[in-house]
Amino acid sequence: MSLSVSRSGQTTTLTFNNNVVLLSVGACTLLGFRSAVRYALQSIQGRKKGRKGEESGGWENATKGDDFREWGGELLKWVTDYRDKCRDIHVISRVEPNYLQRGLPSSAPTTGEPWTAIMSDLDSKILPGLTHWEASNRFFAYFKPHASYPAVLGEMLCAGLNVMGFDWIASPACTELEVVTLDWLGRFLNLPEKFLGSSEGPGGGVIQGSAGESATVVLLAAAVRKQKLQPERTKMVVYVSDQTHAIAQKATMILGIRCHVVKTALENNFEMQAADLEAAIEEDVANGLCPIAAVATTGTTSSCAFDPLVPILAVCKAREMWVHVDAAYGGAYACLEAYKSKFEGLEEVDSFCVNCHKKLLCPFDIAALYVANRRPILDALSLQPEYLRNAHSESGAVVDFEHWQMPLGRRFRSLKLWFVMRRFGTEGLRHHVQNGTVLAKYFASLVEKDEDLEISVPVSLSLVCFRWKGRGEADQQRLLDAVKATGEAFIIHTKLGGKIVIRVACGGVEQTKDDVLGCYKVISRELKKLK
Repeated sequence: MSLSVSRSGQTTTLTFNNNVVLLSVGACTLLGFRSAVRYALQSIQGRKKGRKGEESGGWENATKGDDFREWGGELLKWVTDYRDKCRDIHVISRVEPNYLQRGLPSSAPTTGEPWTAIMSDLDSKILPGLTHWEASNRFFAYFKPHASYPAVLGEMLCAGLNVMGFDWIASPACTELEVVTLDWLGRFLNLPEKFLGSSEGPGGGVIQGSAGESATVVLLAAAVRKQKLQPERTKMVVYVSDQTHAIAQKATMILGIRCHVVKTALENNFEMQAADLEAAIEEDVANGLCPIAAVATTGTTSSCAFDPLVPILAVCKAREMWVHVDAAYGGAYACLEAYKSKFEGLEEVDSFCVNCHKKLLCPFDIAALYVANRRPILDALSLQPEYLRNAHSESGAVVDFEHWQMPLGRRFRSLKLWFVMRRFGTEGLRHHVQNGTVLAKYFASLVEKDEDLEISVPVSLSLVCFRWKGRGEADQQRLLDAVKATGEAFIIHTKLGGKIVIRVACGGVEQTKDDVLGCYKVISRELKKLK
């Protein structure tokens, strides 16, 4: 056996018993040279086996358990290596648009390819096009996601079982685990009893794909509930603030309903004020329109502001309007005693949504939607074709979640949350959520000590918003662009009161003070270069 290695520019050439394999520099730098060599040697050996019909290059082997077991193990190792190594590479992808159209064949292969070839392309072609959301020391953009290992295994099991849990009989465990797990989560978040599936009332929880899907479902329910009073959708109005996530407005676009945006102001920390909401409602009523719902946010995307629920509820309930709480990010913090006052009024709201894929250690997509009364949703979405009728559903003794959502099919998504809640326990989950607030306060302390920076709005949850002190909008953008260009920290901006504000969203259980300090040092260094 003979093996020789040579490097030229971006390519490493391996020659093994007169077989040549080319490795891109991307594969070598990310997973390490040893891993790259291993895949290369497996590829060479696979070619020889393939000539004897033994390698996985034929489609017949794609369904064999041994093939899955071997390469499933390899992929788990690959993910673990990736999580370690992505901390050391440029956090934002630097590829040009359409790079994969140029790098991959225009047609699918005719014959099945070996896993070695697929893994090689994963390293050399897919990885360069990734922005590394799991790089906890460099990713501070949007809201830091947390796809914990237990949840990743839950996702794998969900795919492996391939359950379509649209109704109870399709897989009873799928429906019942969802009910149980969402009750666990509801209690962990200190939600009112009326939202739990085990309560005696008509409420309960259901997993949706996103906060956007949840908003569409509940606003449809609100519209159907008002149809007797106002049959024309185009005269119905939903109220949001200028800080409400765009998903709410998109939901009204889908449903053909008007959306009235209520302005917020710096002096109120960009929280929607009940008086402004009431004025907007009165204006629309005077013009012959029909208010049907308001969306309040607990933890806005731009600055993690909390709309005051109690006064908003007083305005809306007087007109029998649906009140939906978008707690996609901020809802996770309801588990902390320090934030209890921020959620006052939940007893009176009609629906509440929290994304488990934002702060509760699950990968996308798992949004927990809780409703105080399921009947309006069932009235809006129930449809029972003959081929789905069965004795259990007809008896009324079971829950069929197909009637709580827009699609028919449902994945076994509760497995992800179940794995997380069992593996971490409520103690571990609460530590994770709390740690994000600790890290945000630490970053804020660094900003406050820096004579070139200033905090823009009060620090909330795990988010810090700041500006380059005394500088205009062009300089804020220059600083942001300079930091992102380093690849050492990914941060983004928003606009508050028409001004650019730079956001740093801290993480949780896997992030450290050293990671946060590193982000601050990059910002400080690049700012000094621009002065």
